[in-house]
Amino acid sequence: MKLYLIGLFCVIAWGSNFVFGSILVKQFNPGIIAIIRLMFILIFLYTVTRRQVRGVRIDKKGWLLLIVGGLIGVSFNQWSFYASLQYTDPVTAALILALSPIVTVSLSVYYFKEKRRLMFWSGALIGLCGVWLVITQGSWFVPSIGRGELLIAGTMLSFSVFLLLVQHMSKTMNVGVITWYTNFIGMIGLLPFVSWKVIPSSLQVNWTYWVLLIVTAIVMHGLCTYLWNGVIREAGASNISLLLNLEPFIAMIFSYFLLHHVISFPQLIGGFIIISGITVSLRTQQVRTIRGKD
Repeated sequence: MKLYLIGLFCVIAWGSNFVFGSILVKQFNPGIIAIIRLMFILIFLYTVTRRQVRGVRIDKKGWLLLIVGGLIGVSFNQWSFYASLQYTDPVTAALILALSPIVTVSLSVYYFKEKRRLMFWSGALIGLCGVWLVITQGSWFVPSIGRGELLIAGTMLSFSVFLLLVQHMSKTMNVGVITWYTNFIGMIGLLPFVSWKVIPSSLQVNWTYWVLLIVTAIVMHGLCTYLWNGVIREAGASNISLLLNLEPFIAMIFSYFLLHHVISFPQLIGGFIIISGITVSLRTQQVRTIRGKD
């Protein structure tokens, strides 16, 4: 229960980030947002992981996994997330990203040979139906896919791959080491692709947006990433990632109160269907864990 509560806190923060990100991309270039966030994330992470990182020896395979994880799960993930919000609304972005649990479980079953009961998959399918209902606004018609949808789909895929890499690396590495190095490598990998010529205009942005940028960076991508990686180590990527289905519902709530976006009836129903699917899947996992202990 403690692990899922920590995971829920992270998901609420990330769900609200769709709305905050939508606000920030109207003031900053996506590359600038990503690089500044990573700078402050690393400052925060240094204060909580320096003892874990200091003196740690990592072999060649470990470095390879950290580099791949940093480039895919941080560099590309951070940039594509904010770039997508330039072309699509936060709720749609959250809905597409909510597919990551399905992708994570599928990849986990293939690579780690994990087994899942039918009820577990049924819950995941229910959640997927809720996502589909909201995307189609109740018409069940396939919506047109634009640049924003493709970018957030890339964000979703990179996040799923990163979850599995973290689960694999956590067998031999400390959570603090994984979090620090993947973010550091991610920032280095992002540097060549940042449009530095927009920095002067970024410095003229109102200070309130800078505060929002820095605070959300530390809380959502510093603290929450650190906590989430620890939860993955204890609960497994495919189990805890089902909580990510809550992100669209959280994004709807924050969009309504902060951006004054009206929530449609299909979105509301779809949100409850998503929660129902998560409840079924997590309940199935909880029962299996209890029986295993008995």
